[in-house]
Amino acid sequence: MQISKTTLQIVFAALALATSASVAAVTTQSFVLDSADELFEGELDGAAVHSDGSVRVGAATERTELENIPLAYSLAQRGGATFVGTGASGVVYRFDGKKAKVFANTGELLVASLAFGGDGALYAGTLPNGRIYRIDPKSGKMKRFSSPKGAKHVWALLYDKKRGRLIAGTGPEGKVFSIDPIGRPRVLHTAEASHVMALATDGKGAIYAGTSDDALVLRIKPNNQAEVVHDFPGNEVTAIDYHSGKLAVAANKFKTAPGAQFKPTAGPGGKPARPGTRPRPGSGELWRVDADGRAEMLVSRKDTHFTAVQWGADGAIYAAGGHEGRILRVEADGSYSIWVDVEERQVTALHLRAKSPTFVTGDSAAIYRVRPGKPHDAVWTSKALDTRFASKWGRLTWRGKGRFVLQTRSGNTQEPGETWSAWSKALKQPGVISSPPGRFIQVRANLPKDDTAVLRAVELFYLPQNQRARVSNIRGDRPPPERGQAPRRPPRPTILLNLSWKVDNPDRDPLRYRIAYREEGQPAWRHMFGEDTVLTDAKYTWNTDSIPDGYYVVRVEASDEESNPDALTLRSSATSEPIRIDNHPPRIEELKVRKGRVRGRVVDRLGPIARIQMSVDAGTWRDVFPTDSLLDAASERFDVSLGELSNGSHIVALRAFDAAGNQANREITVKTSR
Repeated sequence: MQISKTTLQIVFAALALATSASVAAVTTQSFVLDSADELFEGELDGAAVHSDGSVRVGAATERTELENIPLAYSLAQRGGATFVGTGASGVVYRFDGKKAKVFANTGELLVASLAFGGDGALYAGTLPNGRIYRIDPKSGKMKRFSSPKGAKHVWALLYDKKRGRLIAGTGPEGKVFSIDPIGRPRVLHTAEASHVMALATDGKGAIYAGTSDDALVLRIKPNNQAEVVHDFPGNEVTAIDYHSGKLAVAANKFKTAPGAQFKPTAGPGGKPARPGTRPRPGSGELWRVDADGRAEMLVSRKDTHFTAVQWGADGAIYAAGGHEGRILRVEADGSYSIWVDVEERQVTALHLRAKSPTFVTGDSAAIYRVRPGKPHDAVWTSKALDTRFASKWGRLTWRGKGRFVLQTRSGNTQEPGETWSAWSKALKQPGVISSPPGRFIQVRANLPKDDTAVLRAVELFYLPQNQRARVSNIRGDRPPPERGQAPRRPPRPTILLNLSWKVDNPDRDPLRYRIAYREEGQPAWRHMFGEDTVLTDAKYTWNTDSIPDGYYVVRVEASDEESNPDALTLRSSATSEPIRIDNHPPRIEELKVRKGRVRGRVVDRLGPIARIQMSVDAGTWRDVFPTDSLLDAASERFDVSLGELSNGSHIVALRAFDAAGNQANREITVKTSR
């Protein structure tokens, strides 16, 4: 059974690790592209990626650019001519199959819908003023035909042959209008939603309307009564198509409101701002509603919304995407393929059941004709595959049926550009990649003009350059108390010091650590443990019992020898700030009692003295200040009054603490008489 991997499969000579978190850099790795999602991420030119995880020959297209036009949005065909509604100046173009010419200029921001009427005239619905224009299909002469009351956006137009009327779907009041031959509008239905985005008819008098805000499809019966066909997920039904008793529905979820991208805000020089596509793609679902009302979700995509849908003459549903300029071909069983992939970001309108199948794009505007037969070249190109580090390439292998020609190119930028290598010589059989070493690589597959050719998987092997781990921030976790602020119960001094450090390990190699130390003023390093100890954790407990008090510098070395041969092993080291080691208590010296005063000195090798206390006859301990009132040195003298004592012998106890919490104790006997 074939297991589909996300993007990266680690290949080991003798052992396959189960998770990518244990990746070792200088081990052969590979990119395995064998699932639909991974293959979908590539670019297509005449090739099609299918939902079963295969690449095949797709549709042949021919592109005609509409120069300096940002957006083509609507489409209609009649008698071999194609008419395209555009933004940002509301121009309608006429395309004869070779050239596109300006045919009519509405002066509006966008021609959002086009439809031919029963009189043969072309009708154009516009925004932001909600006007419908009548255009002579031969001369291009134009006049305002209708301005439905309350409408600012005429999103959809269709001609109802059964009743000889024009139907308009509008916003922002969510109305469907019937418009008679002389342009008089009449409200057929007012939806609860703000916008009616799409229209379709069954040819028998029923009108289907898709709404925005609530993603409903409504059926408006010949008696003008409306009923809900289905309540779809999301917040907009963007497109619908009725054919042979069934509906195809594009239901999307957006964060922005319909029409927000077409608000006529002022641009540079006071001109209307250029209309664009939605700033971010939404998510979309494609549904089929059968004649008996059964609604089935066929395709769900989180990475794109659907801008147009249409039944093909072959019974498949074609769905145009609002991200990466793709059209899906969806079969009756729900399997699908990326049928077309164009250079523009959005495919905005489809007319595929016509004699000359056509679609148009936005961002920027172009007209595409689908040519009969197969494309001369069918090419699938992977996305730029990232090895994270400069890498040496190994073999390129693939699985499939038919003859393929594969090529590679490499570079060190995420987006392929001029600094990348040229495409390599063609590989007709799996073999060694000839592209120069680099961090990124692409694979390109050329499919023969043959329906039987199927590419199912590509695997590319590489060896990443080993990366050096970096050690930093070495520290011990036994900080001294604040000077003069020892706790009521001073901490027990410990000979154990917990060392820790940070490690930047770019390629996540298993690491081994070695630790050495030296006294601050000495040049010679001493090893903290022998070679038989293999330390792999970024911490160590150091027993300092045999270490003289002082300040010590610790050095930690990181080595990736555990996962690399000697010739490729990399090491790095870092040293700590001086760390205080103080395991010995201070001394209480020169202790005397004279004339009712206790005098003496507390001495420590390192200092400073943190606290001095006195107790008489096992009474309460009270703090003793040094003669200069400051606890700031390794030697502190004290001279303190005993106070009023009764006659007899008394025991005066003193204790002192250094900054590490080490404790010294002395007692002296005092005899008093009166």
